[in-house]
Amino acid sequence: MIGIKEFNKMDLRVGTIEQAEKFPGAKQPAYKLYINFGEFGNKWSSAQITKNYSIEDLCGKQIIAAMNLGNKRIGSFVSEVLVMGVDDNNSNVVLLEPSTKIENGAKVN
Repeated sequence: MIGIKEFNKMDLRVGTIEQAEKFPGAKQPAYKLYINFGEFGNKWSSAQITKNYSIEDLCGKQIIAAMNLGNKRIGSFVSEVLVMGVDDNNSNVVLLEPSTKIENGAKVN
């Protein structure tokens, strides 16, 4: 078990997906996401969310992402943040998102 101090080291922030595109180089079906985090800039991520979301669904959607886990190389692509989600009953990912519009870059407490 981790304590609250360890949990609070996680930098979770709100961002808005500005661009989504298919990621043909991924081992599993995925999208490349370009996400605006306000004062923290724009970051790229990859997400295996093709079963529950179309590209059109994603553009403009606010999400929650972990900002301080480091970069992950996926082939020639570098994912800079980890988009947070939960598995639905069919082992597909449902994105975590704020219930109301929040400023990009806002910290999740």
